[in-house]
Amino acid sequence: MLRTLRRPGVWASGLVIASGCGGENVSREGAAEVWSVDAAPALSIGLSDAENLDAAFERITGATRLPDGRILVADLGDAPLKLFTADGGFQQRVTRKGQGPTEITYLARLFRCGDAVYTLDIDGWRVLQWSLNGEHQREFRFVVPATQQAPYASACNASGRFVHLGWSTSGGTRPEYHRDTVPAWITAAPDSSPTLIGDVAGSERWGRVMEGQVVGSRPLPFGKQPVLGISATRIYIATGDVAGVRVLDLNGDSLGRITLADSAPPVTSDDIRVIIENEVLNDGESRRRAIEREYGEITYPTTKSNVSALLVDSDGFVWIQPPPRASASSVTWQVFDAEDRLRATITLPSALEVYEIGADYVLGRRVDNEAGVPLLELYRLRRSQMRN
Repeated sequence: MLRTLRRPGVWASGLVIASGCGGENVSREGAAEVWSVDAAPALSIGLSDAENLDAAFERITGATRLPDGRILVADLGDAPLKLFTADGGFQQRVTRKGQGPTEITYLARLFRCGDAVYTLDIDGWRVLQWSLNGEHQREFRFVVPATQQAPYASACNASGRFVHLGWSTSGGTRPEYHRDTVPAWITAAPDSSPTLIGDVAGSERWGRVMEGQVVGSRPLPFGKQPVLGISATRIYIATGDVAGVRVLDLNGDSLGRITLADSAPPVTSDDIRVIIENEVLNDGESRRRAIEREYGEITYPTTKSNVSALLVDSDGFVWIQPPPRASASSVTWQVFDAEDRLRATITLPSALEVYEIGADYVLGRRVDNEAGVPLLELYRLRRSQMRN
């Protein structure tokens, strides 16, 4: 039986920003261009190779394509950072797993900020800076507000300016469904002091209970999760609520919002089946019973979040993904220009977790259903001729 919950209405207000009261930006989908990617990836990296195990991954957590076409990939395996040639051939291990000065224990996130790459190791919350040639440059930690240990979610632009969302400060994990507000802040440089810009409705979470004790907390499957992006002139924050995407300038002042259709589909038994199978693919068949047991304890939301992903591309356009449907092999994203007008729609594989969007490519991760291994895939992107 599908267990569903009713979300508390207090969270529908979305982002709370102290300054600014910009207007609402509404675009008509009928005026949008239609962009496309090729049906098959132009490049796929990751299938096991008996002669070169470095070509395989344990779990990809990020990737970026360098100006010369080479690809830098973040992974949770023994070589957390790997460099591949433009045609997908393994080139080198940039670093190895460990706690040394240039080593990484758990590479949770990779950020490409112009001419620099930053890796976040959640073991000690260390940030390592790398050149585009894979050379280690320095180590530091993000400077965070007094209530925070590290960011929950982050994004950067080409000049190295960051926007961060924090963790709940309500006093720890609670049983079953819970959601709190979290702080949002910006920094002028990766290691500079934070400027708070307001509070955001945070992650909808599920606290697991065993023998009367809360043993952990996780994002609620299909629940509302905050996502964010930053361009050269704008900050975008979405909490999955009906209000759509908040737009701010680089000082944190409101510029209004991008309004999205309230088209979040219902959560179905097929959705839950698919998410379980995907986790089994990631963790291995030996974990199936434990995964099925854990998902069977969860009370699910009746509908999905209306925003599943948000990225800013190389032209400063913001791409917004609605929740994919369980039976659909593809999902249609909306692309908004630097003036927050709907520029295009584009259909991408629903199984592709997108990491980066360039002028002529989309780069992301997909798990191969037959081999059960993660793949790093690059799709050729065709944009319509830009309007004046």
